[in-house]
Amino acid sequence: MNKFGFTLAEVLVTLGIIGVVAAMTMPTLISNHQKTVYVTQLKKVYTELSQAAKRAINDNNLVSLDEGKFTSYNPNASKEFLNTYFNVVQDCDTSLTPCFAESYKYINGTAFEANEPLAAVSLASGASISVRDNAFSYQSDGFHGYMDLHVDINGAAPPNIVGRDMFYIQLYSDGKVAEHYDSYVYDAIESQFEQCLTGDANEAYGRGCFSKIVADGWKMDY
Repeated sequence: MNKFGFTLAEVLVTLGIIGVVAAMTMPTLISNHQKTVYVTQLKKVYTELSQAAKRAINDNNLVSLDEGKFTSYNPNASKEFLNTYFNVVQDCDTSLTPCFAESYKYINGTAFEANEPLAAVSLASGASISVRDNAFSYQSDGFHGYMDLHVDINGAAPPNIVGRDMFYIQLYSDGKVAEHYDSYVYDAIESQFEQCLTGDANEAYGRGCFSKIVADGWKMDY
């Protein structure tokens, strides 16, 4: 009875092929997994922001936040809002560090410099939030005021890259979380997305990536 098997050479060739394929595919698999983790963390912060705004509205019997004590007319509004409606583990006051990393960059490697905040905190979830500007104010024409925010979904931990773990977001006075209150056509989102990737002298706060992720169905396809 004849017995058939693989020679040592055949086994080595097969293992070599498997190794090459693994070496080619593993980086992509790891990258895609990490992007999924980033988006999951971003969506969690998105939910926290929306819930916090709605709680503040309900607790103070408001129609929207531009009517209450969190308006831009109150110099302590940003700090009070963050510390009241989020699970804060560290209050960095008007300094980014240590809630945020000491330096950030865009995806293309150029430096990103965030404004000194009106208030900055680290959350129990691991994220950090800074208020870049508080523009809550009542307007009779129906304009929704907003807070300009920078969010680092994993705090000061790496990679500290705009569009990966650092995002520009606006929280509107009715609780909506977006970069712009009105829906933008996809072409406009694509245009601002370029600012997120490369930075821009006139738009140096990292906008564009959050809108892109939401428009793509909560996927980081870049």
